[in-house]
Amino acid sequence: MTLTNTQLILSEATGLLTRNKEQLLFEALRGAKICVTELEKIPARTLNENSQLWAAKQRVKRYREQIVKANLPLVIRVAKRFVSPGITEEQFVSEGLMKLLQCIAAFDVDRGYKFSTYLQRPLYRHFYRFIQKEARRNSGRVWQVDGTETVDTPEPMNTDVVDLQDVLEKNTAGLDAMEHTMVVHFYGINKSSPMTLRELSTHFGFSQGRLKKTLARATEKLRSVLIERAEDVVE
Repeated sequence: MTLTNTQLILSEATGLLTRNKEQLLFEALRGAKICVTELEKIPARTLNENSQLWAAKQRVKRYREQIVKANLPLVIRVAKRFVSPGITEEQFVSEGLMKLLQCIAAFDVDRGYKFSTYLQRPLYRHFYRFIQKEARRNSGRVWQVDGTETVDTPEPMNTDVVDLQDVLEKNTAGLDAMEHTMVVHFYGINKSSPMTLRELSTHFGFSQGRLKKTLARATEKLRSVLIERAEDVVE
């Protein structure tokens, strides 16, 4: 059996750190970074000082790797909640790893909360923005859905299917009847496959231009609600 990139990354993971272990590790990382900064300020370092600088950089690398490996399962778990046409699971995981490194650099251990709790909101925000960026980048391309080409399809709605179904069932996004119907059919909610704009146009007798405007309006309403839900996620 061939392992995927995600499986290979996950194979490097360790268990989540205890609060005490995590705090000690971040404090050690901060100390090593300060040591690197101070040594790099020395204009003409001696051989011994260069040796100390190299050792301090190795400590920074080692402590950071320990934190990364401890939080890999969380990054992958959050990444798997997102789906989007044209974006692979490996791409989501890769984006998550980059955000993980940024969060490690920005985390303030003195605030007293766990890093895994701190990490979740930035991850969710980053994935939503990544999806929107890719959707804008792909705007105007030809999408293939069940072998049918549709040009200039509205930006895809991308999120966990359970979250999207819940928002639609309760209509917390405030969709009108037409918006709700079009979203359900276009994104294949509770269906085996989504419908293309061409299929929707034939089925409902609306022009594709009218359908695009309706879907774009509905998508923005849904995104606002889903982003708020993501930001409320806690460990």
